[in-house]
Amino acid sequence: MRDDSRYRKLLEYLGFAELMGALMVLATAFSAVATWRTASIANALYNASERPYVGVENVSLERLRPDDCHVVARYRNFGSVPAEGVIVTERLFLDGKPADHRLTLEAGILSPNASHHMFVHVPAGRIAAVLSGQSKLSVVVAASYRGPVRSGLCYAERFTYMPETKTLEVDGGSPRCSEIGHWIDGGSRR
Repeated sequence: MRDDSRYRKLLEYLGFAELMGALMVLATAFSAVATWRTASIANALYNASERPYVGVENVSLERLRPDDCHVVARYRNFGSVPAEGVIVTERLFLDGKPADHRLTLEAGILSPNASHHMFVHVPAGRIAAVLSGQSKLSVVVAASYRGPVRSGLCYAERFTYMPETKTLEVDGGSPRCSEIGHWIDGGSRR
C-alpha cells in the first residue's frame, strides 16, 4: 500500500509537471505571436513615415496682363525620401468641362522639400467671366510616383476658384491610383 501512495504521488507530480510544461509552451507561443505583431506594426509605421508624399503646396491664379491669366500649381515632396518616376498633370476645367489646357510633366525624381511649379493658361476669352464668378474655373493636379520601398503611389486634388476671396480652394481629391484617370479626365470621380 505504501508503494501505491508513492506511485500516486509520483503520478500527481508528473501530471502537474506536464501541465506546467504545456502552459510554458503556450506562453512561448503567445509571446512569439505578440513579438511578430509588434514587429509588423513597427514595420508598417516605418514604411508610412519613410516614404515620399507628393502633393500641392499652393495653387494660385496669376494675372500678368489683362489678356494673360494662368493657374500656377506649386507642388513638392513632403516626405522624407525622394520620390521616383514622378509624373505630374495639371488640367483646367471651365464650367465642369475639361478645357484643352492640360500640362503633363515627367519630373523624374523629386527630392524632399524642394518646391516645383507648373502652370496652364486660362483661355483669354474666359478670363473676365471666371474673375467675376459667371464661369466656374477648376483645376486638377494629379501625380503618380513611387518610393524606394513602395511603388504605385498617387495623388489627385481639385481646386475651384472662389471669386469672393480670389483664391483657389480645395474641392475634392483622392490618394487612390485607380481614381487618378477619373480626376484628370472628368474633374472628379462622380
